[in-house]
Amino acid sequence: MRLNELLDGVEVKSKSVSDEMDIAYIASDHRNLIKNSVFVAIKGTKRDGNDYICKAIEKGCNAIVTENRALCNGDFPYILVNNSRRAISKMWSNFYKNPSKNIKTVAITGTNGKTSSAYFLYNILRIARIPCALISTIGCFINGEEININGGGTVADVVSAMTTPDPEVLYCLYNKMKKKGVKVAVIEASSHALKQERLAYIDIEIGAFTNLSSEHLDFHKNIDDYFKSKEKLFDLCKTAIINYDDEYGKILKEKYDNAYTYGLNEKCDFCAERVILNLEGCKYRIEHDNSKLEISTEIIGEFTVYNTLLAASCALLLGVNSDDIEKGIKSTISIKGRMQQYRDKPIYIDYAHTPVAMENAIKSIKKLQCNKRIIVLFGCGGDRDKGKRAKMGEIATSLADLTVITSDNPRTENPIEIINDIKSGIIKGAKFIVIPERKDAIKHIAMQMTENDVLLLLGKGHEEYEITIGGKNNFSETKILDEVFSLDN
Repeated sequence: MRLNELLDGVEVKSKSVSDEMDIAYIASDHRNLIKNSVFVAIKGTKRDGNDYICKAIEKGCNAIVTENRALCNGDFPYILVNNSRRAISKMWSNFYKNPSKNIKTVAITGTNGKTSSAYFLYNILRIARIPCALISTIGCFINGEEININGGGTVADVVSAMTTPDPEVLYCLYNKMKKKGVKVAVIEASSHALKQERLAYIDIEIGAFTNLSSEHLDFHKNIDDYFKSKEKLFDLCKTAIINYDDEYGKILKEKYDNAYTYGLNEKCDFCAERVILNLEGCKYRIEHDNSKLEISTEIIGEFTVYNTLLAASCALLLGVNSDDIEKGIKSTISIKGRMQQYRDKPIYIDYAHTPVAMENAIKSIKKLQCNKRIIVLFGCGGDRDKGKRAKMGEIATSLADLTVITSDNPRTENPIEIINDIKSGIIKGAKFIVIPERKDAIKHIAMQMTENDVLLLLGKGHEEYEITIGGKNNFSETKILDEVFSLDN
């Protein structure tokens, strides 16, 4: 591709290279540079791409894209831009010739519920025989086929390395969608992705908001910055749909005239009525305009009402008929790592790793298993928001009958120090035990369970790996439980 085509629509201040230059690749990591490529220098939270310009030049790249004017002194072929992150998103979109243009994208943001809501909607579209794709935390799928975005087969090459992929991967996925005739794409929009402009050049038909609570404060300055990052989605979308039962949802509704609302409040545009929750799942009714839907799912918990309601509401806005919506939700009998029951045992695996998600998960189980002893096993991630650790210790020990504190992706931190942070929030008189190795903790408590116990394994959910100071290793809670309960046979 010619450089002038690659830079079409990019806010270029000045450059010292020819528009007729041929470009074969774009990279923000100098190690990925190939012949006739462009290096985009991006300042991150830990590293600054501008520090690697010399190495990029040594690799033989054709030009350096930077927003640092002081570096553009003629020492290297440069392209000076206003914003390197916006530039690389636009460049990749141009590279694949605006692949999202004829695809209706539904982008879902919020602290909790993104993955489940997206998965329900994707299944509805599949039932409706609409060519569709899903980009989510639990995987990427195009018309039912799982796509390995890293192209590898080792534990380090997980199918979905992050909630919303970097532009290099994201626009490549959209190009694959275009080639496969996809009409609707359902994606999760993380606060990181929105703040870093990854979605700036995706044509978004519907932007959806689930809820917001304190999270990722290791990356965001404060809760206000976190919210403003989420809010960016609603400046990009044609139509918005917002959880009106959430306080931040109410703020968004006041700001955006193109917004529909959903929730349990009868004033919502899409309201769940006659809700029934039990161990068999949940049921409710939706009445909207001339549509009447009877929603039923085997997945338990009040949060499932919100997740399915959002999926159904988006589907209605996309013009999907009521029968396909009902069938799509009912056919979704399990979502990996989302209140996923292990076999037929009273053991549930859930990704809840925020205070609010943990509280919702435990309360849902307590309501449905009111006569059982509730055991909660969890840890907190290393190199992440430390402020939530004590709070999660307080929530777990105030709601559970027994809390097992263990590890959860300690990364470069000492697992014992993370555990001590959690313990600082434990309520007085609470019953808890500490077993630092998560595998040992799961085996110990699973083997101690009685008929009167319910076990919640929180934090890892769908993850099939554990991240320690030594790197990423295979780790499956399901397989650990298989080891324990194979003794039953």
